[in-house]
Amino acid sequence: MEVLITGATAGIGAASAKALARVGHEVIIHGRSEAKCALMVKDIQAQGGIARAELADFSSLTQVRAMADRLANQRIDILVNNAGVWMNKAQETEDGFELTWQINHLAPFLLTQLLLPALLERPDARIINISSSGHRAGRIHFEDINLRDNFNGMAAYCQSKLANVLFTQELARRTQGSSLLTYAVDPGAVLTDLLAKTGFNPPGAKHAEEMVGKWLAVVLGPQNRDSSGGYFSPNGRLSEPSTRDKELAARLWSMSESQTKV
Repeated sequence: MEVLITGATAGIGAASAKALARVGHEVIIHGRSEAKCALMVKDIQAQGGIARAELADFSSLTQVRAMADRLANQRIDILVNNAGVWMNKAQETEDGFELTWQINHLAPFLLTQLLLPALLERPDARIINISSSGHRAGRIHFEDINLRDNFNGMAAYCQSKLANVLFTQELARRTQGSSLLTYAVDPGAVLTDLLAKTGFNPPGAKHAEEMVGKWLAVVLGPQNRDSSGGYFSPNGRLSEPSTRDKELAARLWSMSESQTKV
């Protein structure tokens, strides 16, 4: 299968790309740095895997659209929406959105929408959205999505991770009956640059290579075919998210369509 992994030059994305390449999948390494993408491709090829790169800066929705255009007619079986940031200070993108909101939610929402027709043609397609246990503390601030009135890095991150879960649920409802399965995943406490920026140091944090195996095997395996829209914990078990509010998910979807003009 051909797998597109966003934010795949480090951390969870890089570990997932290497793990999938080792078992024979062809991987598309997305990143914003040409040098880092090239290094990841070289590492995977050196291990006998097949990989290539796609460049796009998710702080620009124009670049997201351009990448989707380049991929629109290609065979992609699995999309792993992994790219994410944590910001301790508010920063606005060229599109007018707070950076965390755009990179963690709007960019993957837009990319998924643009690639969805091609994915729905595949017989065993998957969309995996990397969320976080932090979604449980999240709230969608519809009245101030950029948190301009009171920006807080934790609030912005948890809002975006809740959006990942709600997006997964609504996408599953809208594609019910198709070949597509979509899941949200909590990857656990992983030693990444993002975790370092939070200032937290959870005692159970592990390297990404130790963490991705269990949930990858589950969400890409033949089991759980009736669990599309589900939320998986780091050990690969189907878990209960903080909410299954259909009205909230539909409202978020509508707003996201408006914000991305998809």
